[in-house]
Amino acid sequence: MLEELQTFALVGLLVSTYYLTIGCRKIGDSLPHESESITDKVAGATEVLDDIADLLNEALQSLGGGGVPQTPSSPMQSILSGLISSMTSTQLHGPQPPEREILEIDPENP
Repeated sequence: MLEELQTFALVGLLVSTYYLTIGCRKIGDSLPHESESITDKVAGATEVLDDIADLLNEALQSLGGGGVPQTPSSPMQSILSGLISSMTSTQLHGPQPPEREILEIDPENP
């Protein structure tokens, strides 16, 4: 009984592998149509995102005051600007609390 079940399972795997192989061979026919659809959807989303970015940029410029900060063009520039801004911040440089004397514990004088 166990051998018949194993034989039936192997025949099922053989048949399913055949249909999987046939399906993989035919997938090339449907890919060009699907890729065009995906390209059209991405292009539509890109246009919408560009419009939103333009609106936000105009809103920030209309607020006036400071200009829009420029995005660093390289990771090195980003690291350097972070280091420079941390060095010039006044929160880190200011009056320090006075240093206190550290006394050692003397076991002879409790």
